[in-house]
Amino acid sequence: MHEVLIFLPFSLQREKVEQLLLEPTINQAIVCDDLKKVYPGRDGNPEKFAVRGLSLALPQGECFGMLGPNGAGKTSFINMVS
Repeated sequence: MHEVLIFLPFSLQREKVEQLLLEPTINQAIVCDDLKKVYPGRDGNPEKFAVRGLSLALPQGECFGMLGPNGAGKTSFINMVS
């Protein structure tokens, strides 16, 4: 059997997470709601968001990958959930 990749826009992913929080199931391996990671400002520079409002739900057995440019918050997210 082949897996089908489904990419949901962030707004739909957030709706899915909100629904799972209201009606939890055991089928989700990870559920994250509105994650944020902020590094404090230094030397007069403003604070820096590494992760801003990330919501997602990952079903058990799903293979998940993150794509994005350098500095997009991929490693910060992985460190937050591991």
